[in-house]
Amino acid sequence: MSPKVRTDDSPDDRKRQQDATQFAIRTKLARVWSIVFGVLAAILALGALLVVLRDNVNESNSVVKLITDVADAISGPFSRDDGVFDFTGKNAESKNALLNWGIAAIVYLVIGRVGANVIAPKSTR
Repeated sequence: MSPKVRTDDSPDDRKRQQDATQFAIRTKLARVWSIVFGVLAAILALGALLVVLRDNVNESNSVVKLITDVADAISGPFSRDDGVFDFTGKNAESKNALLNWGIAAIVYLVIGRVGANVIAPKSTR
């Protein structure tokens, strides 16, 4: 007796394939979400470090300028110039960058983690 050969997928097989595809897409999307927000947090942290080390850093360098410009653009309400915290006096610019961009980096990491947990399928959390 020969085994039965199926040429069409049963509804259960199609459902399993659809679930596996959705699982893979959501897993990859959660990973990308996490990486993007991690990179944004790293840019903010690196930008704050460059502001603190401004006496030893060539501020006209294109890489330094790019990092500080991107950090300025993504800092939102935690801007180093007009942020939530605004220091005056000696080293005010360094303090503003460290505190405001540091908080913004933490916020980005939290958003990245929470968003990835929402996006990821339940079995990978």
